[in-house]
Amino acid sequence: MAGRKSFEPTAEQRKLVESAAGFGIPQEDIARLIINPQTGKPLAPKSLRLHFRTELDTGATKANMLVANSLFKAATGTGKGAVTAAIWWTKSRMGWRGDGAGLEDDNPPASKTFTFVVKDARRADDETDGA
Repeated sequence: MAGRKSFEPTAEQRKLVESAAGFGIPQEDIARLIINPQTGKPLAPKSLRLHFRTELDTGATKANMLVANSLFKAATGTGKGAVTAAIWWTKSRMGWRGDGAGLEDDNPPASKTFTFVVKDARRADDETDGA
């Protein structure tokens, strides 16, 4: 008995696994999408990890890069949604908040005191000058 040939992933299967991993689909579900031509059955999750390790490890990062690139273009552009994208970027990536929250407790904003001098119209000018 010669045994069964080792499973060889196709380029199409590699792309499918990478995309599915990028979308956050669980490995058990991804394994059901890959059919082993020798058995006609889906791969076991263990076999999926063995044959598609790189795709599983890099799929999410590549997907994040595509979304980040798209968001960056929107945030730095002038089209519809540019302001929304820029606000999201500053809040999520830069830690900015619109309500002043999130400031370091040990570095509070400088408080400013304003003094308003209101002239009492009932008094003569000479009465308020010396006060």
